[in-house]
Amino acid sequence: MKITAIALSSILTVTVAFTSKGPVPMQTTISAADAATIPSPEKPIFDPLGLYSANSPERLDGLITPLESSTLSEAKEIFDPLRLYSDQSQVSGKVETSAALPFLPRPALLDGSLPGDRGFDPFNFASDANSLQWQRKAELKHARLAMLAAVGWPIAELMHKNIADAFDLAPLLASNDRVPSILNDGLSHAHFPAFWIATIAVAAALEITESVAENVSCKLNPTDYGFDPLNLGGKTDEQKRFMQEAEVFNGRLGMLAIVGFAAQ
Repeated sequence: MKITAIALSSILTVTVAFTSKGPVPMQTTISAADAATIPSPEKPIFDPLGLYSANSPERLDGLITPLESSTLSEAKEIFDPLRLYSDQSQVSGKVETSAALPFLPRPALLDGSLPGDRGFDPFNFASDANSLQWQRKAELKHARLAMLAAVGWPIAELMHKNIADAFDLAPLLASNDRVPSILNDGLSHAHFPAFWIATIAVAAALEITESVAENVSCKLNPTDYGFDPLNLGGKTDEQKRFMQEAEVFNGRLGMLAIVGFAAQ
């Protein structure tokens, strides 16, 4: 009886599965992960490596989409300083290059209005107006110190011993009559703590005075301290511009020179 019941149930199942119109297609379920991999007209297919052949159904149906849309590519400026494009008509002609680095576009804030500005900012330190002002002040401060140091360094090596002997003082030069520096361990010859206390006190006084002056006044040129006893700054705008650029260029050369002195 049990075998007969099983056989009857199997016959009924097969009978229901087939009708007079033929077999009923069986429904299959697809997981969400598998459905996501099936291309659809609404879902673009990106092929940056060209893996789809030219006669593939996806390419023939127009489902292959470029990575950059046409609207973005039209609005995007193409910069080609090395002239790698064979068709130069595709290159944007309105891109202004940096005078210091002609293979890079000119930074937006470095428009040449500041003395010595040649568009050199590869690391984008002057990202906004406040950063540009701060970097400008820092450059001129270090430039002026470097110019003084570049002059004082060789003079100290040439004349220090004679001056020390004239005043009956012990020379403070390092070994081989070199100027004391951090790299040759010559700063240990300085009279501590008097030398360091005086150096730090003078530097702190200058910085505090400048900070207070910035809070109570507004100068167009914060690096102008009115120091021109010989009246070398120029009278006309062209002369003033020339002297300001000369200060910046010589200051940059002085910074490079003092680094070379210390390394030697």
